[in-house]
Amino acid sequence: MIECPSCHRKISPATKICPYCGELILIQNATRALSNADDEDTIPRWGTARLTGKMSLVLSVRGRDKKFVYDPSTITQIIMGRKDPDTGEAPEIDLTDSLAIEQGVSRRHAQVFRKETASIYVEDLGSPNGTYLNGQKLIANEPRILRDGDELRLGRLVILVFFERV
Repeated sequence: MIECPSCHRKISPATKICPYCGELILIQNATRALSNADDEDTIPRWGTARLTGKMSLVLSVRGRDKKFVYDPSTITQIIMGRKDPDTGEAPEIDLTDSLAIEQGVSRRHAQVFRKETASIYVEDLGSPNGTYLNGQKLIANEPRILRDGDELRLGRLVILVFFERV
């Protein structure tokens, strides 16, 4: 086990991103890969990562009146994407009406899930156009903690994350 340089919790040496705080773990003397966040700047966000039972998770599509509101105690796994035009199958967060196809959103693009008692995570599901958290491209199948005020981008579709008091 190694210690995360940010939150000082013990994590597996094979871990690339700390599952507790979301910090990128750099291997000493390794060449650091340069990331390209496409055409958007990385914007640091400092909201809380703690989502208690007295709050709701609100995912709001930027530029639309579309909001998805969840009680944190009921969250296990929420798939975000768009409806399959061939089968009619749709994920729980169906972004089809938000011009998802034109914005590059996959049918099963990303997921939001609860891993610990008071933390919510986001994970890219291997989408071709990527998922970005505050301008940083997520590594496919590597969970990252969601915080109040975060900005998710699925392809080019932006979703704002809020923790609202009930």
